[in-house]
Amino acid sequence: MKIVSLQSVGLGAAYTRGDGEQIITPYGIYVGTTFLNSAGNSLNVTVTEINYQQGDFGAYGFEIYTVHTSDGHIRVLPADKYIAEWGE
Repeated sequence: MKIVSLQSVGLGAAYTRGDGEQIITPYGIYVGTTFLNSAGNSLNVTVTEINYQQGDFGAYGFEIYTVHTSDGHIRVLPADKYIAEWGE
């Protein structure tokens, strides 16, 4: 099984509706779709893979998600701020 998407917990993208009211929605990252910035604008790169990593740094453990994109970059996200959806 592999990770097919991530959804933010407690974080989100802020949007302004037509009447001026600002709303905050969860931020989603999906394999095979365009990567968006926090304002919802396309970065013109596609998410190719999402991985979960757990490690040990001295006495402190850490958990992260690495988001690989078509431009060759890897974005590192804290695992405690996102919920992963696993699939085939």
